[in-house]
Amino acid sequence: MDVLAGRYRLAEPLGEGGGGTVWRAHDQLLRREVAIKQLHVPPDLDDRQRADFLGRAVEEARAAGRLTHPSIVTVHDVVGHAGQPWIVMDLVPGRSLDKIIREDGPLASERVAEIGLAVLDALEAAHARGILHRDVKPANVLIGPDGRALLTDFGIAAPLGGAGHSWQSSAGSPNYMAPERFRDEPDGPPSDLWSLGATLYTAVEGEPPFHRNMAAALVAAVLLHEPRPMTRASRVLAWIVVALLDKDPARRPPPEVVRQALHAAAAQPAPAPAPAGRPAGTLRLVVVAALVVVVGLAAGLGAWLLMSGKQGGSGRFAGVPDACRSLTDAQIRDLLGVTPRGEAAEGRCEWKEHITGHDGTITVGYRLPSEGEGEAAASRDLAAERASRGAAARDRPGIADEAFTCDSSDPAAGTTGATVWFRRSNLIVEVAYRRAGDPSVTPADRRTAERAAELVGIGLG
Repeated sequence: MDVLAGRYRLAEPLGEGGGGTVWRAHDQLLRREVAIKQLHVPPDLDDRQRADFLGRAVEEARAAGRLTHPSIVTVHDVVGHAGQPWIVMDLVPGRSLDKIIREDGPLASERVAEIGLAVLDALEAAHARGILHRDVKPANVLIGPDGRALLTDFGIAAPLGGAGHSWQSSAGSPNYMAPERFRDEPDGPPSDLWSLGATLYTAVEGEPPFHRNMAAALVAAVLLHEPRPMTRASRVLAWIVVALLDKDPARRPPPEVVRQALHAAAAQPAPAPAPAGRPAGTLRLVVVAALVVVVGLAAGLGAWLLMSGKQGGSGRFAGVPDACRSLTDAQIRDLLGVTPRGEAAEGRCEWKEHITGHDGTITVGYRLPSEGEGEAAASRDLAAERASRGAAARDRPGIADEAFTCDSSDPAAGTTGATVWFRRSNLIVEVAYRRAGDPSVTPADRRTAERAAELVGIGLG
């Protein structure tokens, strides 16, 4: 194998991506194992462009070498070999986050939040030194044998305020690139936070939020569409991830709010009540600690909402999501007992089953307010919807920003059930459960409709 700079003997390739190949190597001077990244130079560059590319790579690697943090893989050296730079880094045993997802499946919300906190710490340390990462993605998050998460591959990092580069010619992974980079606008710390949100989404859901098979479709999805509904994430994790994926950098939550939310999402579920004989003071301490977390999170989020104009603002939905993607097959099976295919009809999606004898149907529909696109207009529309149902409407707190439920039956069609209406930002959502048979609405009918609405609300974030 080659020896670089008379010192680093290459041993074996560890992995390869769009930006280069990472090798295991032996540092013969310090007698230790290291990782070395061999950069891939675009083949279509002329001599001047190649020189610019290599010069920029060396400059960025040197910038990364100034970063020292427990959650950052340290860059030790940049050496020249075969006419190109090679970046020498710590060798971290373990697996990358993308490999873990691919081999073991999506992670639990609590674990994803823990990883997010480590990556957030790394990004804040870099941003404090004026350095952007610009390629935060699961492949660049390493999980050590002790479970510690580290952010690596600052090899395309760029100093803040440096010359911009269009997405077509810069390094980066389109599934994890913020919209402003596709628009060829200046990026900054919020761009890295968007990529963090996309990374956490992938870790908990198992696929990127805007993944498409065609590059043009992917770019359009990042620029114009809402992310696919989150179905595996906890409520708090889904909320902060969707907030990070806002199209407008100015509307993304700042690091301190992200940290509060991730701490709350990383907390394990509250333990069961203390059994007989356990000191009551122990349970009181648990309850008080939980209240501190919840109150602190609410205060932080509330301050950010007021400062960012998200309360009563224009709302975060530029268009209605795909209703047929609002519930997964597993969720439909839990709700209906079988897994019928969703069928789009007049802006809604229906899942109908004819096997159990109930002829049950779940329906999900979305719409934006009739006047304007803001949250205030959506709230007025929802209030009008509620008023039209009079005393039959019942408030249903806890599902979204505001919600109500109502029993409903159609004697002509021979169906009965319940419907939940709720508002998420500027989006109005209607979720209904109908069945054939006994015309009396039962508690089970209401529970099915409300559970379906909860799942849709969690997916919307």
